[in-house]
Amino acid sequence: MLKTFFQARFPENAFFHFFLSVCVLVLTGVLCVSDAFAKSVFVLRMEDDILSVSDWPNSNKVDERIRFYGVRFPSANEPMGKEAKEFLLRFLRKGAKIDIQVVSVNTEDGVGEALIQVDGHSINYALVDQGLAWVDRHECNAPYCRRWHLVEHKAVQDRKGIWGLDLETPPWQWHYK
Repeated sequence: MLKTFFQARFPENAFFHFFLSVCVLVLTGVLCVSDAFAKSVFVLRMEDDILSVSDWPNSNKVDERIRFYGVRFPSANEPMGKEAKEFLLRFLRKGAKIDIQVVSVNTEDGVGEALIQVDGHSINYALVDQGLAWVDRHECNAPYCRRWHLVEHKAVQDRKGIWGLDLETPPWQWHYK
């Protein structure tokens, strides 16, 4: 039916070129979207909340610097900061292959915010689940953030990690940016 519609309005050669153009646009769009999803990189180092990664194994060249999208964890001098760093270093040691999906890039410092996975498991989620991080109430607005809020609530109920400390100030008011 679609072909009949166009044949009545365009010569056969024009229909072929139109159809080919639509296919190219669709394929280009699909390829661009898939590139925006996850890519594998290799950990170089972790400084505070910023992870430096390389596109190549055994490289010392920093190709990207990223933060964990949607979650924040204590810095080294804050309660549970040492535990959060130790937890991360178990998965994010130098040379470890990880998958990242950059969600946004801060144009001021060029640091991206990303979903970080190791062997198909979300490190962002695991931090919240272990009570070593909290969901960023200002920036986490993707659909999966709702699930993270539920996991955070469960960690609070179970008094895991930072939620087991008797603190007067909620952790999201401690510091950041």
